[in-house]
Amino acid sequence: MTILKNVDKYFWVMLLTSIFLGFYLPTPFLIFEPYIIYIVMFIIGFLFLKVDIVDIVTHIKNPFLLLYVSAVNLIITPAIAYLTFRYIAPELTPGLVFLAALPSGVTSAAFTDIMKGRTSLTLTIIIITNLLSILTIPFVFYILFNHSMDINIAELMLNLLKVFAIPFFIAKVLKHVLMKELTSRLQDYYNIIIITLFSLMLTVSISYASEDLLSSLQSSLSTLGYLFLAFIIFQIVGYFSVFWMKKGEKLAISNSNMLTNSILGIVLALAFLTTEILNLVILSLIPWSVMVIAKHWYKRFLP
Repeated sequence: MTILKNVDKYFWVMLLTSIFLGFYLPTPFLIFEPYIIYIVMFIIGFLFLKVDIVDIVTHIKNPFLLLYVSAVNLIITPAIAYLTFRYIAPELTPGLVFLAALPSGVTSAAFTDIMKGRTSLTLTIIIITNLLSILTIPFVFYILFNHSMDINIAELMLNLLKVFAIPFFIAKVLKHVLMKELTSRLQDYYNIIIITLFSLMLTVSISYASEDLLSSLQSSLSTLGYLFLAFIIFQIVGYFSVFWMKKGEKLAISNSNMLTNSILGIVLALAFLTTEILNLVILSLIPWSVMVIAKHWYKRFLP
C-alpha cells in the first residue's frame, strides 16, 4: 500500500522526467517507436486487471449517458475549440480541433484511479469513444473544414478492437484462471507499472519529433500557451457537462475528455493531416502531463 501511496504523491516526477528525456536524450528511445502500440496494450491489460468487468457492464447498461458523454467528448468539445480558436489562433485551429476530437486515452483511467475517481466509468468511455471516433473525426473535419479523410473505417476499427480485446482476454484469463493469487498480490503495484509504461510511451513519442520542436522553440512557446488553454477548456467542458453527477464520476468524465488518445492522433496525423498538426499533437503531451499534475492537486477544490 505504501508503494501505491508514493505513486499517487510522486507520479509527477516520472512524467516530467520522461518529457525531459524525450527532448534532450531522444536517441536511445527511438528504437521503441515501433512498439508503442504494444506498450498501450500492456497499459490496457493492467487496467483490466484492476477493474472488474461487472463495473464496466453496469455502465454499458446506461447507454444514454455513454452516448451523451461521447457526444460531448467527440463533437461538442471540438465545436467549442473551433469557435474559441478560429479568430485568436486561426493557424492552429485545425490542430486544436483535431486534439479535441480525439477519443479518450487509455491512461485517463489510470489517472482517474490515482485521483480516486470512478475508474470503471473512464475505462468504459475509453472503449466507446475510441470505436466511435473512427466515424466522428472525419465527420468533424468535413463539417468544420470541408476536409475529407479517406480512412479505411473497417480496418481501423478492427485494429482498435484488437487493441482492447486482446489485453482484455489475457487479463481476465490471468485474473480468474491461471494466476489468481499472483494478480491479487500485485494489485497495489499496478499503478506504478502503468505510470512507468506511460512514461516510456511519453518519452518515445516526444523523441520522435524532438529535433523539429527544439529547432522552432520560440514559436513552440506561444503554441504551448494555446495548448494549455485548450486543455483547460477540455476539462471544464467534461467536468461541468455532467454537473448533476457525483464528484468521482465528474472526475472520470473530465479526465476522459482532457486526456485524449495521443497515439491514435499521431497515427491519423501521419496518414491524413499535415506535419504541423502532427507536431502539435506531440507537443500537446507537455500540457497533457502538466495538467494531470495540476489537476491531482486542485481536484480537492472542485465541486
